[in-house]
Amino acid sequence: MSEIASRRSLLVSIILAIGILIVGFASGPWHWLAIPVALGVVGLGSIYQRELESIEADLARKTDQNDTFAEIARTQKSAVDAFADGLDVGIFVCDSRAQIAYANRFAQILFGFENPLGRSLLAVTLSVELEHLALTASDEKRVIETEITFSFPKERICLARAWTTDDPPERVYLSLVDITELRRMERVRKDFVANVSHELRTPMTVIRVYAETMIDEDSKALRAKYLPRIITEVDRLTSITHDLLVLSTAESGPIRKGPCELGGIVRYTLNLLAPQAEEKGLKLTYEGPEDLDIEANASQMTQVIVNLVENALKYTNEGGVDFRLEDQGEFVRFDVTDTGIGIPEDHLPRLFERFYRVDKARSRASGGTGLGLSIVKHIVEAHGGSIHVDSAQNRGTTFSVVLPKGDSTSMSVG
Repeated sequence: MSEIASRRSLLVSIILAIGILIVGFASGPWHWLAIPVALGVVGLGSIYQRELESIEADLARKTDQNDTFAEIARTQKSAVDAFADGLDVGIFVCDSRAQIAYANRFAQILFGFENPLGRSLLAVTLSVELEHLALTASDEKRVIETEITFSFPKERICLARAWTTDDPPERVYLSLVDITELRRMERVRKDFVANVSHELRTPMTVIRVYAETMIDEDSKALRAKYLPRIITEVDRLTSITHDLLVLSTAESGPIRKGPCELGGIVRYTLNLLAPQAEEKGLKLTYEGPEDLDIEANASQMTQVIVNLVENALKYTNEGGVDFRLEDQGEFVRFDVTDTGIGIPEDHLPRLFERFYRVDKARSRASGGTGLGLSIVKHIVEAHGGSIHVDSAQNRGTTFSVVLPKGDSTSMSVG
C-alpha cells in the first residue's frame, strides 16, 4: 500500500506542475498549445489511474491470499490439536534442552499437570529416564524406543518413543503409550498358567502314586485305603475343570440376561445350603423382600450366591451367616455376613485373583479350588455391578454386591 501512496503523490505533483504550465501557456504566446497539453494531461492521468487501480487490485488479491493461507494454517493447527487431544497417547514436543513446547491433553492427565508449556520435561514428569531419552534423541538424531516405569502421580508403565526433525528450529517429539494394564494382564496370565499347572499336577501325582502302589501290591486292604483317595482327587480335578469352564464363560462375551426373581433364587440357595449350616451348628438367616425382580442371568446369579454363602459357611466355626437383600431403586444390594475367622488386611487386595488362597492348606482341605471368588467377581462385573469385601481377622467377613436392576421385562430368558 505504501507503493500506491507514493505513486498517487507523484501523480498529484505532475498534474499540479502541468496545470501551472497550462496556465502559463494560456497567458503567453504559446496559448494555442494549452488545449492539446491539457488533453494530454487528462489522458496521462487516466492511464496512471488505471495502473494504480491494477496495482491496488493485485495487492488486494495478495492480501486475500495471505488471509486465506493464514486461515488454512489456523484450521490445520486446530485440527491437529483436536486430533492429538483425542488420542489415548501422551504427546510432548520439546526443544533441544527438553523444555516443553507442546503437550496434548492425555499427557497433561497422565502426569496431573495442567499447563506444562515452558517447563522442563523433568519438572513435569519427575522422570530422569524420559528426560535422558529426549536429550539422547536430540544429540544422536535417531528414533529411540524404550519402556519406562513412572512413579508419579501413580505407578504406570509406558512405552516411550522419541525422535527429532531436521527442519529448524530443532524439536524433539515424544509419545507415551500406557501399557500398565497390558503388563498386569501378562503377569496375571503367567500366574494363571503356573497356578493351573500346580493345581492339576498335585492330584494327578497323588493318583499316579496310589495307582502304581496298587499295581505293585494289589490287595483288598490297599484298595480300601487308596481307592477312596483316588476318587477324592478325581473329584478335585473335576471341580477345578468345572470352575475353569464357569470362569471362562463369565469372561467370554456378553451376558444373556432375562427376567430374574432374585428373592426366589436367594431363598432356594439358602434352603439348598441349610444342611451344611446345620451340620456345623451354624445359623443361616435371610432378611429382605420375598420377591425382587431384576434383569440378569438367573443361572449365574445362583452361582454367585452359592459361592458366597458356601464360602462363608466353610470359614465360620461358630455363630452363623446372614444374607441381607435390599431394593435401592435402580439398584439392588445384597450382603453376605459371617462370624468366621476373617481375612487379614494384607490379603484383601488379592482376594479375587484366580487360585489365590489366604490359607492354602485349609482351602485345599475344605475342597476349595481357589476360583470361587474370581468367578463371583467376573459374573458381577459382567452384569454391570460391583463387589466389595470388608473383613478383619477373627472378626468375620462381609461381601457386598451391588447390581443394576435393569428392565426385567425387556429381554427373554437366556
